[in-house]
Amino acid sequence: MIHILAAGTSRTEARGVGEADSIYDNLILDQWTIPFGSWIDQMVDWTDMNLDWLLDGIKWPFEMLIKYFVNEFLVQLPWMWVVLAVVIIGSLVRSPKVGITAGIGLCICGLLGIAYWIETCRTIGMVLVSVFLCALVGIPVGIMSGRMDGVWGVVRPILDAMQTVHAFVYMLPFIFFFSIGTVPATMVTMVYAVPPLVRLTNLGIRQVPEDVVEASRAYGAPEMRVLRDVQLPLARQAIMTGLNQTLMMSIAMAGIAAIMGAGGLGRLVYRAIQNLDIAEAASSGLGFFIVAVVLDRLSQPEDSDSGNLLSRINRAFAHRRDPEMLLASVKEEAEKPAAATESNAPATVSERRGLGLSGLAGLVAIVSVFLTWGNDAGLLSGHTRYADLDLGGQSFGGLEASGGNWVGLFVLGLGVFLVLAAGTILRRPETETRWLTPAGSVIAAIAMIVVVVTYLMWRPATGTVDYSNGVGVYVALVAGILATIGSMHALWTAPYVSHRPLRQKVAWGRFAAAVFAVIVIGIGAISGWTFDQRQSGNLTDDQRARVDMLMEEAKVDPDLAALNNSKIASIINKARKTNLIILDGLTEEGGGLGRLAIPVGIIGALLVLPAAGVFGLDEHFRWRWSAVVAGVGMGLILLALSWVASLARVTDSKIVTGAGVFLTLLGGVFILSSSRSILGEFTRRKVYSDAVVDPVTT
Repeated sequence: MIHILAAGTSRTEARGVGEADSIYDNLILDQWTIPFGSWIDQMVDWTDMNLDWLLDGIKWPFEMLIKYFVNEFLVQLPWMWVVLAVVIIGSLVRSPKVGITAGIGLCICGLLGIAYWIETCRTIGMVLVSVFLCALVGIPVGIMSGRMDGVWGVVRPILDAMQTVHAFVYMLPFIFFFSIGTVPATMVTMVYAVPPLVRLTNLGIRQVPEDVVEASRAYGAPEMRVLRDVQLPLARQAIMTGLNQTLMMSIAMAGIAAIMGAGGLGRLVYRAIQNLDIAEAASSGLGFFIVAVVLDRLSQPEDSDSGNLLSRINRAFAHRRDPEMLLASVKEEAEKPAAATESNAPATVSERRGLGLSGLAGLVAIVSVFLTWGNDAGLLSGHTRYADLDLGGQSFGGLEASGGNWVGLFVLGLGVFLVLAAGTILRRPETETRWLTPAGSVIAAIAMIVVVVTYLMWRPATGTVDYSNGVGVYVALVAGILATIGSMHALWTAPYVSHRPLRQKVAWGRFAAAVFAVIVIGIGAISGWTFDQRQSGNLTDDQRARVDMLMEEAKVDPDLAALNNSKIASIINKARKTNLIILDGLTEEGGGLGRLAIPVGIIGALLVLPAAGVFGLDEHFRWRWSAVVAGVGMGLILLALSWVASLARVTDSKIVTGAGVFLTLLGGVFILSSSRSILGEFTRRKVYSDAVVDPVTT
């Protein structure tokens, strides 16, 4: 065949698009295209037209649970009942500490606002529905896979495909079949999260010793009883680990599910990113993180209560293809031999005296909040409520909004902690917990001093007619001082040792972190602590006249309505900015707490020097000073929280706390965190029954 080329025509143009001269030409690929996409599209179209009954059946459990459990039950419950339920469940399933911590976390989600609370409930509901349906499908499939090799041979490649293909790939058919929204997003989450549960259930069944199974069969037990009484109890650890990993995967998928139109906090994060809304992104991100931590803590197996949330999610994702490896570390920990004769060292005489004084001071602190803290005005509440500027003849206690407010609540909580710590160690030192220790008492006592001094240095709001402190605040200050003396005396004599030797070098990095914290606190002190917009609606006479004129023009000529409305909005916005009152942490018109935060931060940084080993590398010396540093850091955190929480308790909707108080809180977190590693290394010294131990009598 002869090709005749026209003048100026290239060979490629002559042969046309898709025509190739030889097998080595890339254009031949278009002549031998495999229509895989078209095949899948045809199958999807056929399924959509002929198997609508099957699709409705698949959709029904998801739709039913989302509608009745999430939207009509969980979201409609009063927030306090949800928090109490989480506290009770956490206390029964895990421990009172986990339950209370989870409840506090959900309270923070609620305090972000009603919109965030509703989306928090939806997020929890979506995750619980996903995990429930994963368990409903995954555990039976895992059991059958563990008992029948043929089933495992079929299930295993399916799991490999589910874990290999990216979630975005199988999102498309779900969107096509079920549209977008919470229901299809929950389905995708289930597909993403169920494989670890199936694999670990299968592994747990297969790891049950064969001789135990054969013995039960030899005694005539039917197969269902062998499964119920032998295999499932012995596989419980693997199944619980699988459920926890499924929960981790569901949490990781919740943010991606927002792309499919799912509700929850992930939707708020996605919307904030689209709108570049920093405030909403930060609030929704915080709420999402808290929900993830709460669900993680409530579902952790007893033998793997370690690692933070991000590390656990990363570990779950890293072992997505081989979740069986997650059991190795848990098994090793469980198989470690326990020392039957091991116990904690008894409290020394000096330690008992110090903790006795600390516990007694805690009782005094508890009593102090029921005494008078303020007279004739609201020291804290006056900054946000005009009515509290003049309350002549009235007195208020430490727990009242016009009295001690959240400062009093913090003193009450710290007092209870001191009593519990003293009672725990004096009665049963062998049941020592992580924080109910002499070091924990030192932290609480120093924090109490800082928070009480915060109240004493809090400046009355401008316009306060008359105010005087009550006796309760001074009693609380004395209690804090006595608690500090007693707890530090106990700390300096308590028989504690380090898990492993500390590094014999000065930790200059800790001091650098403390200096950075002081800089952050200083920036926070000169930044806004209060944004008062209560006068923002007040227009000047000229502005009011201009607004009236524009409104009259719009009445006369309706065509000008849109333009004039825009001009009126501009005038009002300008008035809002002009009348906005911004008070920093140093000004006399505000609380003036920046003047306290800066020296407290400097003291904390200086105390880091002995804690870092500048004045000696003795382990106990550094540990004790680290506890003091942590107390100062905790005090700074409570100082900032006192301002935020006290104003939020009685605030007008037009008053917002500023970024300066957040920076102060952040500085306190840095100082507190600088001591965390050393404090976690020390535990009570162990003694053994075959050794003669004489209590230290110093």
